[in-house]
Amino acid sequence: MKTFLKILAIVVITIIVIALGLLAYVVVKNPFGVGDVIKSSLNSEKVTEEVKQANIEKNEVYDHPYLNEEQEQKLIDSGVDLDKIPTEITAEQEQCGIDKLGQDRINEIAGGSQPTSLEIIKLLPCAN
Repeated sequence: MKTFLKILAIVVITIIVIALGLLAYVVVKNPFGVGDVIKSSLNSEKVTEEVKQANIEKNEVYDHPYLNEEQEQKLIDSGVDLDKIPTEITAEQEQCGIDKLGQDRINEIAGGSQPTSLEIIKLLPCAN
């Protein structure tokens, strides 16, 4: 029985170490922008209402050429600085978006449809 418990403890500890290692890798190396999502969820409590208000006030006067008002407001509410959203879309960025969401969905968003939060997360790597 003691042998079984030792083996079980080793397996559980190994799984925990591997999980922590994967988490550290994702946060440090940031593959596919996942690290940014994890960091923002960990730091979401640190964002104060003052910072959000400053972001809203700053972006109230800014009119992004590719976003309608609803899209801008959704990004502002999510804490995204509109100044960091590209104002020109390169062919590579457009192809990246098509690869991530498909041509039909990109056309809908370009026509004014609201992207979902998941779609925004998928498109973040394309903005670089």
